[in-house]
Amino acid sequence: MRSNKACVLSFIALLAMSSVAFGHVEAEFFLPQVPDPSAMSIDGDEGDWGWLDRSFAMGPEGFYDASGNDGYSKEDFDFALFMAWSAPPDNRLWGFYRVQDDTLTVVEEDPYRWWADDNLQLTLDIDHSGGDFLGVNLDHVNTAQRYHIRILPLPGQAVFFNSLIEQIDMPSILWNQDIFEGKQTDVVEVAWTLSPAGAANGSLNVTYTIEWAMKVYDITQPTKEESIQHVFAPDQVVHIGPRPNDADTEPFVHRLIPIGSDEQQDQKGDFMPDWYTLACEDCPNAGSAAGSPTAVEEASWGRIKSHMNSQLRN
Repeated sequence: MRSNKACVLSFIALLAMSSVAFGHVEAEFFLPQVPDPSAMSIDGDEGDWGWLDRSFAMGPEGFYDASGNDGYSKEDFDFALFMAWSAPPDNRLWGFYRVQDDTLTVVEEDPYRWWADDNLQLTLDIDHSGGDFLGVNLDHVNTAQRYHIRILPLPGQAVFFNSLIEQIDMPSILWNQDIFEGKQTDVVEVAWTLSPAGAANGSLNVTYTIEWAMKVYDITQPTKEESIQHVFAPDQVVHIGPRPNDADTEPFVHRLIPIGSDEQQDQKGDFMPDWYTLACEDCPNAGSAAGSPTAVEEASWGRIKSHMNSQLRN
């Protein structure tokens, strides 16, 4: 078993050698490993993310407004986004999304229109193959997934809506949502919360959360059995494109893209940020996620950030 320090140092060497080969856009992030998946609970509560160094968290200061609208402020729409990975046998992509919004907009009853509501769009090119993945031919776009994630679904609706169905007329590909044909799947486990109690569309000054753990796929086919699940491991490079959307009273009032990325991340893997999987192999007390240490020691994380800054300058 390698120590965290050894893992970090070897990873810095990997980045130095691979920045040209892997980097398509300037945005590059780190995906830490969940120390103990069995200590995590998908319930929409942040409490079991205490192990995560908040340096890994994403917020508005790391995004720009691709809608071109002026006047965005954290008072209007503030958020925190955590993401991590777990090794086999759990082998999932984990996430937590917390939003504070001055006006909640969840108008659309049809998930095909959720892009126009408050939502988190999440695009995944986990095998880092790149290419255009928004099209009508599944064989052409089968290396990526795109989700619109929204709270307050109607009964029987998914929270993780596989929006590739908007382009591909193949209802069977919805197997990789949290709900498929009216039943919970084992692909996406998700929970959400909303406060204050009784808040709904149009409510003011709300806070909501979405927490998930999901299987992700290198190749997506019409059925799960035909598809190829991604196997996470340390020192991988994956493409993930988060896009928080704040609709307010009209579509895309604020459409936020990671700084250094490109809004074409919605459609092309090469325009998504690169995420580097960091190992947490020797975390002591891993049986208690809230009490275990951070995935990377503070000094090591500082060296990583310094390295990344130098890469961007060069």
